[in-house]
This record gives sequence, structure tokens and C-alpha cells, in this order.
Amino acid sequence: MTEIEQGQKKENMQGPVLHGERITLRRPRMEDAHYVFHWERDDEVWRYDPHRPYSRSMADFLPNFERNYVRGNGRQFWFIIEDEKHTPIGTITYFNLDYRLGQVEVGLGLGDKSKWGRGYGPEAIRTIVRYLFTSPHIIRVYAETAVANHPARRAFAKANFTEVGQIFDPRSAGEPWMLLEIRRPQATYLT
Repeated sequence: MTEIEQGQKKENMQGPVLHGERITLRRPRMEDAHYVFHWERDDEVWRYDPHRPYSRSMADFLPNFERNYVRGNGRQFWFIIEDEKHTPIGTITYFNLDYRLGQVEVGLGLGDKSKWGRGYGPEAIRTIVRYLFTSPHIIRVYAETAVANHPARRAFAKANFTEVGQIFDPRSAGEPWMLLEIRRPQATYLT
């Protein structure tokens, strides 16, 4: 069992807590629902994502939040990003884990707009990448974002991701998307 698989097994029970310099990443709890509900209803936060997970009411949202964020579905693994005061400020997730190809996709959503442009996004990305690279099978972490989403592109660049090029994302309405990636340094590959 790899370290990520062991971590996923723990995640389903209690969840790993990952630490950056100023941020903490932890598994979602039901008391986080009101933060995420508020963030998902904010048009500015979801400006670049055509498939935002919009719920009309907290009553509609809670079962989905519990199922997808708290319990998890075994395919997508969510973390709450907390600032220095342990206040939730956003989410980060990894999904599309493929051991055969040695890659995994990440997604970032910084919901607290007062924290935008202050380095929390890149730090959360670096923290999750460091965790994902603890698996000897993962050699590539990638992300996809709208070409127009310059804040996300800057955050990934500050976390040492390289822009690979434009792609077509079937989730979009024909707008171009950017593929970004970071690879494990050659010296740490297993042979």
C-alpha cells in the first residue's frame, strides 16, 4: 500500500492534516458547510467555472456536502484551507488519480475574497503537491483552468507549475482552457 493509499484510508477515518507555513489543510467537517455554501453562491468566486455546484438552499446543500466533502466518494479528496487563525478560507482537492500514468489532478477554490492575492493559494497548492509526491507512483500533478482565469494561473505559476498549453475542456462553453503541470524532479523517480 502506497503512502497516498494509506493516507486515503486514514482520510476516510479522520483525515491527514497538512501544514504549510501559514496554512493548514484538513478534511472537511459538517461545521464547514456554511462556509462552502456561501462560497459556492458567490458569482465572483465561481466566475471562471461553468459548472459550479450551486444549491438553492442550505437544506439542499447539506446532504451533498456530507456525501461529497465529508464522507467522500473515493475518487475526489477534499481539504479545507485554513489561515493562520484556523479560519476556513477555501478548498483544495485532488482527483483523477491514475497510478498507471503516475498522475493526479488538483483544483483550488479560494472562497474568502479578502485572502485573494496574499499568497494563500500558491501555498495551499505547494502543500498538497508535497503530500501527493510522497507517493512513489506519482510523478506528475496537473491542473486545468480557464485561460481567462489569470489569478489561478498566477497561483499555479507561483507554486512552480508550468503552463503546457491550451486545451479544450468539455465542461466549458467552447472557451479555451490552460493545462498546467509540475513534475517530480528526476532525481526522485523510482527505477
